[in-house]
Amino acid sequence: MAGIRLKVKSWYQFQHYKNRNPPWIKLHRNILDNYEFACLPLASKALAPLLWILAAESIDGSIELDSEKLAFRLRVASTVIAEGIPPLVDSGFFLLESDSPGDASILLAQCLRLAPK
Repeated sequence: MAGIRLKVKSWYQFQHYKNRNPPWIKLHRNILDNYEFACLPLASKALAPLLWILAAESIDGSIELDSEKLAFRLRVASTVIAEGIPPLVDSGFFLLESDSPGDASILLAQCLRLAPK
């Protein structure tokens, strides 16, 4: 999905160093007590910290939503990406954003992302 990005909700809460590319991220212990996170499918819970680490490569905590590239970077099958990301978006841990302001395809992204590749 060209032009669509995943963005970590409340990204700056995860950052200790605000203006650089850190080699690590904060992972708060309270995620264990977060009911919404606990209700996620296991694949989504496993994928979330990996996506948070990838998001640390950008200043704004965003990641290009390209399942093939993500699958390569995370060394998982693209089906894992396709199954794991929708619950993270639906539960609000990640947001979908368009690179183009007013891009109507952002509205279709939720439907398209459910289709297997």
